[in-house]
Amino acid sequence: MPSIIAFRRSHPNRWIILVINIAFGGTIIGWGIALVWAMRAAHRVGSTSNGGESGLNLFINDVKKIQVVEPPPLPQTSLSHELERLHGLLVQGAISQAEFDGLKAKLLGASAL
Repeated sequence: MPSIIAFRRSHPNRWIILVINIAFGGTIIGWGIALVWAMRAAHRVGSTSNGGESGLNLFINDVKKIQVVEPPPLPQTSLSHELERLHGLLVQGAISQAEFDGLKAKLLGASAL
């Protein structure tokens, strides 16, 4: 009965419900779990319904394959602009004098290469 209900309602986990019903349907607990799961509404992404979750939604919310796109390269800034930005951070108190000196040395060392 739980499997029939799940298939008639096109439950997204109907195959799992069928397996549970076949494997554990002989026990009252397994049959009850399959029946309750088959009767519960499943939330489908994009639907306007506010149906409750069906529990283990293995097939409704599958991960979609996406393509990773590299971000465009950051625009190159001039050395003077970076030094002004670091000085602004020092004046605002965002970095200490020691941090400023270290970052400035790193910038000047990188520009020498």
